[in-house]
Amino acid sequence: MSKGRHDGSRPPRRPGPLRSYLAGRIDGLSSAILVFPLFVTYQLGILTGRGQNGVDFLTRRLIALAEYDMTSYLATLAGMLLAYAAILVLLRHAGAFDPRIFLPMLAESAFYAVSMGSVILFVLARMAPFLPGLALSGFAGPIEVLVVSAGAGFHEELVFRVALLRSLAFLIAGLTGRRRALALAVALSSVLFSLAHHVGPAGEPFLFSAFVYRTFAGLFFAMVYLVRGFAVAAWTHALYDLYVISLS
Repeated sequence: MSKGRHDGSRPPRRPGPLRSYLAGRIDGLSSAILVFPLFVTYQLGILTGRGQNGVDFLTRRLIALAEYDMTSYLATLAGMLLAYAAILVLLRHAGAFDPRIFLPMLAESAFYAVSMGSVILFVLARMAPFLPGLALSGFAGPIEVLVVSAGAGFHEELVFRVALLRSLAFLIAGLTGRRRALALAVALSSVLFSLAHHVGPAGEPFLFSAFVYRTFAGLFFAMVYLVRGFAVAAWTHALYDLYVISLS
């Protein structure tokens, strides 16, 4: 015969959204939901004709899906927004996602972005006269800065951290072991992240100072990604770019 709860003890309380959020790395499903606003901001922003990211492979597919028609493209985005809202409702009812984690995620990302950005601005103010490759200005206005920042946060973290870093770690693991493979993957993906800014028709002329600066930035974003997940890394990258470009 089972015993009832007669000892006056209470059932354990479920942790609140903030405690649950801070308990560990954000999972992939939650990250996908949390970065969607960055994706939409960028996709709408590039309609102005400015700010398309160099590693943006998704937009070309969306444009092809819409058969190169603006109305179809906007309808596709509208359909994505409706699907996003429906998924949010379903996951919320299933207890698989709590929308209240968005604010602490944004606050955490802003903290990392402002902390690193302040260091970069300090270096820029003192080293730019000697290392001109560290200059970050050249954007036309706030709309373009917003589009560039959202695109960098979403697309560059998706390509260089989620896809490239993980792929490199998987491929190298058979040769060196998992821990060393991860360290090598972080370093190599950060170097490639920096080099990517100097290739292609929109690439910058190669300057060693700019290359080193972006490599260290890549290492920072990689650490954020590994410890806190894709969503925090993407928002940190976007807010970092927004902060640094706006004030540089």
